[in-house]
Amino acid sequence: ILSGEHRLNIPGQTMLPGWQVTASVHECYPGEGSEHGFQAYFDLDVTGRELLVRGRRPGDRFQPLGLAEPKKLQDFMVDAKIPRSWRDRVPLVCSAQHILWVVGWRIDHRARVSPQTKHILFLEFKKLDSV
Repeated sequence: ILSGEHRLNIPGQTMLPGWQVTASVHECYPGEGSEHGFQAYFDLDVTGRELLVRGRRPGDRFQPLGLAEPKKLQDFMVDAKIPRSWRDRVPLVCSAQHILWVVGWRIDHRARVSPQTKHILFLEFKKLDSV
């Protein structure tokens, strides 16, 4: 279970309990199909550089990519069929205003890369082997 809040180094690497996070900034988007569940691209001008990773909290809300309105994170996790035993272990990338990414599942619609995006933030989570 991910406890506390952990600030991300942007650009750079951040070590979290059980995870290594790599962040980089790019000028162009590599295109569709270039990411997997533990990689994501964001509009850096929307997200900003002051991001943190934390676990879920009661009352969290999130606007999944493709939806016009935010929904309760709990409802998203149920709809996405995230097993109950995993829900407190899923890292959340957050700005001061929003949850930006439910790692492994979906980014926030408001932070997506669009044709107007000038600076792209790329985040990659790698699971560390437990000893």
